[in-house]
Amino acid sequence: MRPAHASLVTVLALIAAFGGLAPAQVPPVSPWPATATSASLPDADLTLQRVRRAVAAYFGVAPESVSERTHLERDLRADPMDVLDLIAMLCREEGVAVPKRGDLVTVAAIAEYLRTAPAAGPGIPRRGPGGPDAPLPQPERVATRTVLYATDRRPTGSVVPAEVFGGERQATRRLAYGECEVTIPLSVHRLGQEEQPAWYRLEWSQDPEKHIVLKAVRPLEPSAFFGRVRAGHEGAAPDVFVFIHGYNVSFDRAARRTAQIAHDLGFDGVPIFYSWPSAGRLTAYFADRESAEWSAPHLASLLDDLLREARGGRLNLVAHSMGNQVLIRALYALSLRQGAAPATLFENVVLAAPDYDAEAFLDDIAPRVAPLARRWTIYASDKDRALEAATSFTARRLGLPLPVARGIDTVDASGIDVAPWSAPEFHAYFASKQRVIVDLAALLRGVPPERRRLVPGLREGARYWTLAPL
Repeated sequence: MRPAHASLVTVLALIAAFGGLAPAQVPPVSPWPATATSASLPDADLTLQRVRRAVAAYFGVAPESVSERTHLERDLRADPMDVLDLIAMLCREEGVAVPKRGDLVTVAAIAEYLRTAPAAGPGIPRRGPGGPDAPLPQPERVATRTVLYATDRRPTGSVVPAEVFGGERQATRRLAYGECEVTIPLSVHRLGQEEQPAWYRLEWSQDPEKHIVLKAVRPLEPSAFFGRVRAGHEGAAPDVFVFIHGYNVSFDRAARRTAQIAHDLGFDGVPIFYSWPSAGRLTAYFADRESAEWSAPHLASLLDDLLREARGGRLNLVAHSMGNQVLIRALYALSLRQGAAPATLFENVVLAAPDYDAEAFLDDIAPRVAPLARRWTIYASDKDRALEAATSFTARRLGLPLPVARGIDTVDASGIDVAPWSAPEFHAYFASKQRVIVDLAALLRGVPPERRRLVPGLREGARYWTLAPL
């Protein structure tokens, strides 16, 4: 997480530093020589100096300690997610596209990228070095994130966004498509948190400045839906991730969780969630398992369409808990249609806390579906009390104990701190714990496990990885 002393004041200083404001308008963090002015420095040097000031302001360090050779992660011990956040802020200020690659970790590299990067999109002008009269941007209090959805839930007929879809199955077996607007309270949001009203804080309704809120649900025709997918990046094939939620999850919560994941990952592609008809009740475990099996062919159909419409882009699949029932069955069906030599279709398949029969997957399914993705990753933990409970009345789950198999990267998250009484908290660690979010963000950027602060281990002759402290 960002250092505590990197307050709103320092973030404003960051923006002002990069925007070229007069020194009187910002806290005195300038590392420039007394004789250096905007008029006397070349553009490259000016950009470099602004990045130095921005880094000092953001991380709350002495400006003189930041040079062009400063490595943010190694020298400042900066969290990789904070580095990504800083770069995204600077790119927005400069009007340039946010980079996909994750190697911009030195001041010089960031400055060079900002100076040479293309504009963020058609009609969006680059700001350039700016000048002393540049206006001070006002910090956003609430961000709006648009996520696409595909669902085989039955519509309720309600116009209330949180109640548009219930827990019943769509009678026609046809998928409904659309987009959701979800607001995220920037002033209070913490990485991994899904801020919601709490009775112990005497909060009885949602406040967009305090809570993550599903603001709007807009149905789309299939042609419009896939048009949104194709338009994810102008002039380039889109990066996409599809999130498949777990058991006891409503449509409303799935939308909010998807937006939170996309926001926390700094994902600038197209986020989609597939919402199967979970009843959204703690007591409906077996009903949900049957609905998950019923939904698998519909997810397979969606994936077929996405592979066609997002051709050339990177398609990532992330399933949580019982959502793995839907995803694994869908991928197995795709592999059977591919024949004896399945093609590589997906960039990443991520199985987070998977509630799936361990032996069936490792012995029978994994060898068949493994070729479908360039990289498979399982996040598992021996502290997952929810899967432990499921194992007590079903077969051993894939998430317990630590599953290992050749060709699959297993990441052991057992060392993450969690309240011992909070089974829901730990079962959702893939999206609620900073350390896992940082690793997942790197994974989706294409960083291999050898470069992701993971410690290798050996179990049953197969290698696995353990999350190292940040």
